[in-house]
This record gives sequence, C-alpha cells and structure tokens, in this order.
Amino acid sequence: MSLKEHATRVAVLRVLRDAVDAEYQTERHEVLEGLRAARAELNLKSVRVALPDDTPVATLTLVDPKPTVVVVDEEAFTAWVAENHPGEVETLVRVRPSWQRQFLVRLTCLEPVADPYTGEAIPGLGVLSASEPRSFSLRPLPGGRERIARALHIGTLDLRRLLPLEGGEDP
Repeated sequence: MSLKEHATRVAVLRVLRDAVDAEYQTERHEVLEGLRAARAELNLKSVRVALPDDTPVATLTLVDPKPTVVVVDEEAFTAWVAENHPGEVETLVRVRPSWQRQFLVRLTCLEPVADPYTGEAIPGLGVLSASEPRSFSLRPLPGGRERIARALHIGTLDLRRLLPLEGGEDP
C-alpha cells in the first residue's frame, strides 16, 4: 500500500471513529438513563443484550459506586495527623512548579545548561535529545469530513475494501 493509500485510510478511519464515538456516547447515555429508570420502577439492575434473532451477546449492569472517605479540610486533617501520628507528617521543600516551568522554557538547550543572565552553569539541569516523531496530526480540510461521508454514502469509497472486517460473510 502506498503512503497516499495509507493516508486516505487514516482520514476515512478518523471520520468513522468520530462518528462511532459520538453515537456510542449518545447511546451509552440513553442506556444509563434507561437502567436508572428501570431500577427506580422495577428494582432492575441488569438487562440482557441480544441480537435481532434473540442471540444473547452481553449483559449491561448498573455499577453501584461505593462510598469513599476524602479529605475535605486539609489543614484540620494534617493537624490531627501531626498530633496523633507525628511520624507521618513531612515538610516538603521544592521549587514552585509554575516558576520552574517558566524558567526552563527560557533556557537554551545547550550543555551545560547556563543561567541566561550570569552564564553560570546550573547544577541539576541537563538537556534531553529530541526523540523521533511518535505521532502526527490529522486536520481535515474545510468540508473534508462531509466529502468523505458523502463518498462513503454514494459508494465512491468502498468501506469493505478500506476496512475489511473479519467474521462477516460475503453478500
């Protein structure tokens, strides 16, 4: 397969994924609301999922969350721990993360890393080499999604050829 064919496949699959994801989220919300209503009315917690020929394929079950203890007043809890479990309290000394991010952005990626004002080498800093690209972005052109969807709809793009699915039978 050529790069052009792979790129076409990626663009088409992205459109399909987005469409499937949107439908999935909508249906998931509907099912959750339906299960909540069934529980309230019928005390039903699960529902069997079946294909149109009544072949069972799954079970959907409401998951009841468990109560969780959380800290709602950090200061009060820390004071209690300090009094009752003093060995479990620590003092943290660190560079403020916001200042560190701003400072590191201003530095030049040369070894040794030096203070931009004094030229002095800064201990504890180093430079990581840039790695090979691990991803790419896909930005559909204006109207690109619609053109892909239309091509799929009218048959210009053959989804069966682009995405051969296993387990199906030939028509």
